[in-house]
Amino acid sequence: MLNSTELIITNHLSDHIIRDHDLSYLFKGSAARRYALVNKALRKGELIRICRGYYTIATKYQKLALSLYYIANRIIPNSYITAESALSYYNWIPERITAVTSIASFGRNREFDTPLGHFIYRIVPIIPQYFYIGVNSVQINNQLIYIATPLRALMDYVYWHKIKGADSNFFQKSLRIEKENLKKITKQDIKQLQPVYRAKNVTSFLQNLINKIENE
Repeated sequence: MLNSTELIITNHLSDHIIRDHDLSYLFKGSAARRYALVNKALRKGELIRICRGYYTIATKYQKLALSLYYIANRIIPNSYITAESALSYYNWIPERITAVTSIASFGRNREFDTPLGHFIYRIVPIIPQYFYIGVNSVQINNQLIYIATPLRALMDYVYWHKIKGADSNFFQKSLRIEKENLKKITKQDIKQLQPVYRAKNVTSFLQNLINKIENE
């Protein structure tokens, strides 16, 4: 093990995302020296670059494996897991997810293809005060994750994919969501989330869900 890797571990960063400023603090001296230490650790496979400015230590040195959802939350601050990735977490869809999808509160649409996985971020027109409505904080391997509730994930999916006329039947067919899971969505859940989006396709989707509940 390299001395630089040991230094990262002794400073309790082995189970965290490591940023450039963390390395600046740990590796004293010039920028050239720090650059050389980082590149040596990368070549040895003891340090992994996730994307520009973000790293993690190799899995064999981690006490607990970093969740891809945790990594996604940290690459872009003020973001949460949503759409198919959130639905997969709740076991609402049967398909294996190959990319982690997130909504971010600012910036631009971005994608990162990394050694650990593919991460997708989208910006949507949500009033800041409503950004975290319908977003839960959960723990995976003692790592705090921000993730959409199933209904919020469906709303983001509808907006993201520009779907018109979405209702329960649409999601049963397109994403193979079980009818019993969709029945867990209550009228109160829907009303709480109605202010989040002004987009007509999303508001129509929520109204279709309400109509379904009232007619059953």
